[in-house]
Amino acid sequence: MDLHIKKRDLYLSQLIAYRDTPLIKVITGIRRCGKSMLLELWKQELLSTKIPAKNIIHINFESMQFDNIKDYRALYALVEKQLQPSSRSYLMLDEIQQVVGWQKAVNSLVVDKDIDIYITGSNDNLLSSELSTLITGRYVEIKMFPLSFKEFLDFQELGQELSLQEKFDSYIKYGSMPAVSSLPLDGQVIANFLQGIYNTVILKDVIQRNVVKDVLLLESILRFLMQNIGTLFSTKKISEACSIGSRKTTLDMVDDFLNMFEQAFVIYKAEQFDIKKNMVSPNLAKYYTVDTGIWHAVLGYHALYTGTLIENIVYLELLRRNFEVFVGKIEAKEITFIANRHDIQMYVQVITTLTEQSLLQERIATLQEVNGTSKKLILTLDREIIPAIEGIEIKNVLDFLLE
Repeated sequence: MDLHIKKRDLYLSQLIAYRDTPLIKVITGIRRCGKSMLLELWKQELLSTKIPAKNIIHINFESMQFDNIKDYRALYALVEKQLQPSSRSYLMLDEIQQVVGWQKAVNSLVVDKDIDIYITGSNDNLLSSELSTLITGRYVEIKMFPLSFKEFLDFQELGQELSLQEKFDSYIKYGSMPAVSSLPLDGQVIANFLQGIYNTVILKDVIQRNVVKDVLLLESILRFLMQNIGTLFSTKKISEACSIGSRKTTLDMVDDFLNMFEQAFVIYKAEQFDIKKNMVSPNLAKYYTVDTGIWHAVLGYHALYTGTLIENIVYLELLRRNFEVFVGKIEAKEITFIANRHDIQMYVQVITTLTEQSLLQERIATLQEVNGTSKKLILTLDREIIPAIEGIEIKNVLDFLLE
């Protein structure tokens, strides 16, 4: 299957919207989530609007072809040599974090040349280093994730004989990395591939980039987070759980490792928000994995975790839809997610099944305690349609994901 024919319209539409603006377009996300494929789609889009091929410069720093481009001076010289003198050029720089001081070259190109720039990177630190101050106010970040469930159905083209629920089960098990759709739906084949991505991210984007010396501790903390996704933790709790023998970990070490995982887009953090106090709870958060397929590849297949993994999938979907997401707390009770966006606020409870009446009533009662006009939503795997209860909408999670 040719992955290049598969659109990623959620991201392509953003590139179209920002085309020819003075902003540098920065696409970030975990390795192999489709950033390079998006640039290829963008190249096709530009060609379709009559931009000459010679005006499109595409440099992938993971290619040996550009292995000699180590710093910003070499990068500037390489690009300058290819620019068209009398018309606008479109520059795509893939995995630019490989180039030391890349911001200096990009900043100068924006100032000196008639150029529209698109860059990708697999580490969030791309935009938080000191050098990024050079392009502050001159860029827009487009955060890219692996496939949504809607995209997964398009990429996989699963047979009509499978129910939507069976397709969703495949999504949970095999995950959302785009390249999985080019592999046979064989558990071991996909697990080996995803384990390879996991190892590459850990080695390249965490251990090597941060010069980690205590690799055993780093792997211990990451495995602990993966085993306990969707569980509320403090840094202290993680430190206690991951101390090995007589060797103790410090809170600073744990914080450093957590930041590394987040920067490499392996783990995402949802902080707890105390609704009554109207504040983020200090040092309490849940952690979610970037991909349930990678989770299965690392930990093995566990049907018991289905409810937690569905919560993980809903969390990532809210991020895709540009929500800022917190874990809600109202006194001693929890709301799965508080999702804030410029145009809407949602309180979301995720319940695998509504057959447990006591749990359903408890979650409804918690939502009813929240004042205001915010949208209140319960998501469940149950297909039975239940009317809204006192303004609280109840929706099947698959219907929500396919909206």
